Amino acid sequence: FIYFITIFFSLNFKAMKYTKYIISIILGAVILWGFKSDTAKDKFQKMKTLTQIIRLVGENYVDDIDMNDILEGAIVGLLDKLDPHSSYIPAEQFELINEQFDGAFEGIGIEFNILDGYITVISPIPGTPSDRAGLQTGDKIVRINDESAYKITQKDVLEKLRGPKGSSVNVTISRPSMEENFEVTLVRDKIPIVSVMASFMMDEKTGYIKVNRFARTTANEVSESLTKLENEGMQQLLLDLRNNGGGMMDQAIGIVDMFISSRDTILFTKGKVPGSNEVYRARKSIYDKKYPIIVLINRGSASASEIVSGAFQDLDRGIVVGETSFGKGLVQRQYPLMDGSAARITIAKYYTPSGRLIQRPYKSVDDYYTDLGKDNREATDSTLAERPTFITPKGRTVYGGGGITPDIYSEVNLDFNESTRELLTNPDRLTFKYAENLKIEVEKQFQTYEIFSKSFNLSGKKQKKFFNWLEKQELEFKDSELKENWIYIENRILSDIASSIWGKEYLYKKLLDTDKQVQDAILHFDEAHKLID
Repeated sequence: FIYFITIFFSLNFKAMKYTKYIISIILGAVILWGFKSDTAKDKFQKMKTLTQIIRLVGENYVDDIDMNDILEGAIVGLLDKLDPHSSYIPAEQFELINEQFDGAFEGIGIEFNILDGYITVISPIPGTPSDRAGLQTGDKIVRINDESAYKITQKDVLEKLRGPKGSSVNVTISRPSMEENFEVTLVRDKIPIVSVMASFMMDEKTGYIKVNRFARTTANEVSESLTKLENEGMQQLLLDLRNNGGGMMDQAIGIVDMFISSRDTILFTKGKVPGSNEVYRARKSIYDKKYPIIVLINRGSASASEIVSGAFQDLDRGIVVGETSFGKGLVQRQYPLMDGSAARITIAKYYTPSGRLIQRPYKSVDDYYTDLGKDNREATDSTLAERPTFITPKGRTVYGGGGITPDIYSEVNLDFNESTRELLTNPDRLTFKYAENLKIEVEKQFQTYEIFSKSFNLSGKKQKKFFNWLEKQELEFKDSELKENWIYIENRILSDIASSIWGKEYLYKKLLDTDKQVQDAILHFDEAHKLID
């Protein structure tokens, strides 16, 4: 090519003096093109090595092997190198994983990831055995039924932790804040597929809605709950998204849109493939809600929960109370593969209306999860000073750097002593059993939950009677330790009584009596009112 170009210019006398320059330019372009081509090839330079290793293993490994299993491991490892949320879904797990949005299943109820070879709890699903046992974000399951859970596969996790309702599984927990591991027996149960776990009036004007996931029906469930509470006189709303690991983005946008009477941006995404750069705006409607809202979040609130809380905060539409959220702001697109499996690959990142990136840094996947176990990770002024700041339309400062930093920080510190933990996590559900013993007495004595809640307690002789009953259950405990945490033990028993007599929602209603974050949140409705005045 260069030769013919040179001849062409050489035939033209006037161009002859420029020929050497033309040749230099063309040579530079060809060299650059060749360098670029080599660089492109470098992206796949390890393919030959991988192929060679596969051949060597197949020909020389001492035992017979299932090459499909080995290659599947290679695929998992490849996606693990990208980010914490890109993942491979084997064909046999595909249906099971989709159940969290569409179906029902029975198990222990955790959102998890495998980190350093161990099952790491992302968040316990509210209302499930894991939640009742007090499992926390960042907990590692190191043994299952006294067998090591090290380097467990996703497939084995589902096989070992799922099972029929009523069956039990023993797990050993390693918690970052505790020096020693401890054992918990979890009795499997039906994992709820509904999104709204509870909706009720906390007082004459305050409504409460607890959402545990964002599935296909979540926005409709929330809308129906709002209508019910409005008919009961609701004038302000507490929306509880704690330990909500997220789910479907469109459901989160739909919930925010119920409260935004404008064309404001709710969320935008940035990526490089077609369709990954999107702006999602609210739609004006005469049905948009006018009352103030407070959103509760914690370090187990992720993804769609962060879309909701971040939008309310950035648009000056609500107050966010609790702890800094998880920080999961990566958008996955699911690609079906030829063998019935699928790959979820991150194609974009979530940004709140003010431009905050929701995603936390993940250079170290270890730190990405174990950071959530740190005490007061967002409580100090110095920590906030390190975060990028953004200004809302009304001049409020909000913080970037990953996750949603609450307007009002409220911490929950429930590191129960050993006797209390043994009681609350006992596989025989002792608080529930004792509640059943009191059910008939309470039903005869109280006609309504409200009277029961204000009048009935387990102090004095009733407390001693409970301790005597515990001794017959062959539970080892110290009276002094149970008395130290008695307010929570008593509340758990009373909540079980309320649930048994008046229904599941009253379990959550009674639990709020000792819920510090809820009690902190309701003190700030005046601030939420000012945002919409």
